Amino acid sequence: MDNKFEIFFSQIDTFLNTLEKAYNAVNVGSNDIIQLNHELYSGIIGENYEHSFVNPVFAEYMLGCGYGKLCSFVAYESFSLIGYRFDKKRTLTEPFLQMYQDIKEMYTTGSLSYNTFYDRIYEYLYSTADALYEDRIKEMLFPHANVAKQIITGDGLGDVYYLYRYGEYITETEIKTARHINLLSKEKLRLMADTFAEGYRRGFETTGKPFDKKRTVGIIYKLGFERLVNAEIEAFERLGLTATVFRTPRSAVISQGGRKNGFFGAVANHQAEYDHKNDALFFFDEKLVSKRLEALEKAYEKYAEYADVYGGPAVMEVFGEAPFGFKESGCGLVPGESQKKLSLKYLTESAAITNRFIKGEERSFTIIAYPTPDIGKDFKDIFNETIELNTLDNDLYISIQQRIIDVLNEASFVDIKGTGENQTDISVELFHVNDPEKEENFENCVADVNIPVGEVFTSPVLSGTNGILHVSRAFLNGFEYKDLRVEIRNGFTKDYSCSNFADSQKGKDYFRKNVLFEHEKLPVGEFAIGTNTTAYAMAKEYDIQNVLPILIAEKCGPHFALGDTCYSRSEDIRVFNPGGKEIVAKDNEVSIKRKDDPGAAYFNCHTDITIPYEEIGRLTAVKEDGTKTDIIKSGRFVLPGTEMLNIPLDD
Repeated sequence: MDNKFEIFFSQIDTFLNTLEKAYNAVNVGSNDIIQLNHELYSGIIGENYEHSFVNPVFAEYMLGCGYGKLCSFVAYESFSLIGYRFDKKRTLTEPFLQMYQDIKEMYTTGSLSYNTFYDRIYEYLYSTADALYEDRIKEMLFPHANVAKQIITGDGLGDVYYLYRYGEYITETEIKTARHINLLSKEKLRLMADTFAEGYRRGFETTGKPFDKKRTVGIIYKLGFERLVNAEIEAFERLGLTATVFRTPRSAVISQGGRKNGFFGAVANHQAEYDHKNDALFFFDEKLVSKRLEALEKAYEKYAEYADVYGGPAVMEVFGEAPFGFKESGCGLVPGESQKKLSLKYLTESAAITNRFIKGEERSFTIIAYPTPDIGKDFKDIFNETIELNTLDNDLYISIQQRIIDVLNEASFVDIKGTGENQTDISVELFHVNDPEKEENFENCVADVNIPVGEVFTSPVLSGTNGILHVSRAFLNGFEYKDLRVEIRNGFTKDYSCSNFADSQKGKDYFRKNVLFEHEKLPVGEFAIGTNTTAYAMAKEYDIQNVLPILIAEKCGPHFALGDTCYSRSEDIRVFNPGGKEIVAKDNEVSIKRKDDPGAAYFNCHTDITIPYEEIGRLTAVKEDGTKTDIIKSGRFVLPGTEMLNIPLDD
């Protein structure tokens, strides 16, 4: 075992030396930075992962289950140093290096045991929480010129060499993206940027939130889009907002399970991210969770004046990369049931803390998506069509979608049945509209918080929502599901299956882990009818259904969201449709519990499952007296006034 520990230390030392070389190369403008960037991540790229201590399978093979798990944690955590080093911060680098040296010393003196190893990692996670949470909240809220903003607003974007200044992993995808963005005209960039900023502003207007009070907005993006981000910063400035940009956090100290909540580069190894997404949870106990919550609250208190004027995030998603086939190794840090419960507690209470300082009734967001060259040979055409998709005529869609809402306002429930091999057969109970002259139960969704335009949605009544939801193929939260079947009883998931695995139990575990997020069951938080047939036609034409982001995929047919409602934590904010009527279906039987027990009202997740038009046999609004009105039949819109939506489908 001694020799194998030496191999572990050798791998970490090599990485740390390469990190210092890469950082110095950026500072002096050396061309070696390109080679050093790949050397920095080479230990986990491709086949090298098989012999890396970051790989829990290899680590446990070398050092056994106990030591192997902990060594794999340290090896993966070391990669979180990259961002802090390139951002010239000591908040994480010094504590990590001290922990690593202590482990080395314990090994040298013979005092290293599983317990002393575990305790030293725990101490690291606990003692660094205050500094890392403060650093994180400051980056998000305080509008200062950090390294990333200097890159974006500088004059060096014409040379894609700038990409290496972040320290993030850079591939041909980021380089080709930057080159493509650099070829776009200033006029097109301004159109794209104004669409983004205007959607953000409109999100406040639609919900009656105080936009004039806001002073900052956080832009989230993937590397390669800097010239567009620069145009967006200018677009937001025209609206009176200063943009903040911040890096996606990777350290387990403040980890959010692999979510991209900040700017990010290429993923060096998807399997590594998957293998380590629950690392922090393994160490969770009441003391550590309380410390994280306390550190988060203290950070918000310190920057409370900036939190008060922060409007929320403006997110640029990307799509094009084929879904990755993750492997369940059975190795690594697997949290127990108590840790999972503590994780849910942390998510619920941290969301409540954030909501207290960045008030839900005063914040908004917007999301837009663009393809990357990963999408294939038609990248440029798809990119141009996506720009057109994101700038569709709002007013036209408002009028078409209003015709659908008018019918749904009078309905007691909606019946959806599949066609062909699709086994969908579900009835959705709708909120009763008491005053049709002033109220509506579906939101007329235009291009504001959710770009592109194209859906009407509601929070369904759980009691009475029953049946089978079935999709031949779905891509949810980055994972593919084949022949997905979900049974709903009184608005909650009762049973579920998919054909990804020969062993049906593995399919259940896969769905529970990545869609239910370890909850025993989830409610149907949203029922919607997507109307963006232009997006659907584009996906069919280029055969890219499997890589569409949920932002676009949800607009390509009726869909159901499992988890919280669309109005989560802002149910009491009055929301009006473009016609002036108030949306009254914002709560369900779970979210209403917030009035007495906020911890029981939210699940902190929301996953859309879309049924493609071609798999819909009939979608029918049914009145209390039994009168039926078809909205979709045999995959086509048949409600009078909606026929124009079929043009892209027919073409």
